[in-house]
Amino acid sequence: MLSILDVEAIHIDGLDKLAGLGQAHSGITGELIGLVLGLTAIVLIFGTPIIIVLSVLRHRSRKQRLTNEIILKLAESGQPIPPQLFIEPITPNSDLRRGVILLGVGLGLIGFFFFGHDHDGIGIGFIPLMIGLGYLLSWKLEQGKKSA
Repeated sequence: MLSILDVEAIHIDGLDKLAGLGQAHSGITGELIGLVLGLTAIVLIFGTPIIIVLSVLRHRSRKQRLTNEIILKLAESGQPIPPQLFIEPITPNSDLRRGVILLGVGLGLIGFFFFGHDHDGIGIGFIPLMIGLGYLLSWKLEQGKKSA
């Protein structure tokens, strides 16, 4: 038999559990189905963030290309080019919003580990909780500067 089809020679941690999903088929076919399923799951898990980043970059590139085309058309027709096309819109960063979200995440993790009886993991929830408190403190100090 070909060494490529020798399923017994392939040992990847975690894939043996997924290989059990192919037990409905008999013999090597079932194990191959399980391995293909496992490899597909791994590729999707690690490929999804790459796909997200590439789609964001593609969107930004397309937006910049459309802006450049508008500027070229305005320049060719002799129209004045508004300066707003060159200025990126500034979105205000809200420390209050970030702080509330991180507080919620931290409290959710603490509750998850507490009620899951994994008291060793509770400390993980304090990381976003404390970062959220820092954002709330920063927001409160900024509010004091604006009113003064």
